[in-house]
Amino acid sequence: MEDPKPSPPKNGVYIVQGEMLLVVTAIRRSSKLTTHLPQEEEQDPLLSNFCRLKEVLNNVSDLQEIEPNVFLGPFLDVIRSEDTTGPITGLALSSVNKFLSYGLLDPSLEKVATGIENIADAVTHARFIGTDTGSDEVVLMKSYR
Repeated sequence: MEDPKPSPPKNGVYIVQGEMLLVVTAIRRSSKLTTHLPQEEEQDPLLSNFCRLKEVLNNVSDLQEIEPNVFLGPFLDVIRSEDTTGPITGLALSSVNKFLSYGLLDPSLEKVATGIENIADAVTHARFIGTDTGSDEVVLMKSYR
């Protein structure tokens, strides 16, 4: 008798929401956004992408109801962004790594290949503002994992 294939965790929505909160908090705390006016946050493309993701996640009960690129996109945008610091890029890399480790990308879904391609593209094109040599090196090491 074959072992049944493991299914993605049912709490995937909550995992993504938790990671989203970590990255958004770090972006808001960064020196570029010292004021926290809602109008300024709406104009920041990274934050507005996470706001849209939050709306999507609030309307689904299972992560499998949406395509992987929908929940990966904002994190990958942070990784590719030249306007984020190394620690913020590192948080986004850790989030994506967690999604992979927890099995949130169901290999049986048709669109998962595109999601994996986008992860590979973002990691190979990671950009960030250098701030501290030590933390920047940690980010580079995360991208090699």
